[in-house]
Amino acid sequence: MNLSPEIEAILHKFQVQPDALLGHGGEAFVFALDDGRILRIAHAGTSQQDLIDRAALLSELAPGAAQLPFAIPAVLEIHQIDNRVLTIEPRLPGRPLPDVLLETGGSARANLIRAYLDAAARLGDLSLHRPWYGEIRRDNAIRTAVFADYLVQRAAAGLQAGGAAFRRIDPQQLAAALPTPDQPEFVHLDAFAGNMLAADGKITAVLDFGAVCLMGDRRLDPLTAAIYLTPAITPSATDDDRAVAQAWLVEHDLDVWFEPAQRWIAAFWAFAHNDKALFEWCQSVLLA
Repeated sequence: MNLSPEIEAILHKFQVQPDALLGHGGEAFVFALDDGRILRIAHAGTSQQDLIDRAALLSELAPGAAQLPFAIPAVLEIHQIDNRVLTIEPRLPGRPLPDVLLETGGSARANLIRAYLDAAARLGDLSLHRPWYGEIRRDNAIRTAVFADYLVQRAAAGLQAGGAAFRRIDPQQLAAALPTPDQPEFVHLDAFAGNMLAADGKITAVLDFGAVCLMGDRRLDPLTAAIYLTPAITPSATDDDRAVAQAWLVEHDLDVWFEPAQRWIAAFWAFAHNDKALFEWCQSVLLA
């Protein structure tokens, strides 16, 4: 991978080689700093305040995370070098779940898919208290007193950003088909396989507590985890994996919400023109 001169300069400063790259996503490039730490270099345009806010959220979630069977990120240090900001964080155990799936078959694979959904469902155990529904740290966050109002407004924003093809989709109908919680609960909303690490048949860490995290209905996390097994989002997932996920939803009385949640989350991500596969998936769900 070709790295920008800014990133190469940061790596040189920390004496990290480019081949120490562990991965990259929508928010950052991640490099191994040593056996126990990572260097997380945020994408250009990220501010130091963004990293401070992320660190504060992770710190607030830490007590609840200590009760979970998997790890979540933590921030040890925040740095700014020229125009780029970065954090030093503990290196979490395991390997990317999509990579592990490629090497796993049979009953072990089915168990791993169930573990993936179990982990997504447990994210709602992270104790966080806010007097509203909506995004926790997103720029121009939508926050409402009623969850259904948040669902409508966020779907409408995604559809509008998606362009003219989505103009006939009614965000009110999308929201009305979903359940509502009794109180605001933590929702990761991006708990797809690429944001989980695994080892020895278990989920060892959940990553990327990003700008889409919200206060809402915790049932959205296992629902969207099942939805994200579509080939457009998780290419290493198979039809058998999706069947296991559907069976898991049935066991947990969530299957009735799968289609409504799929349509709403497609509207949510409809702004993602820069991700061709994801955007085409949104079109296939909403315009078919």
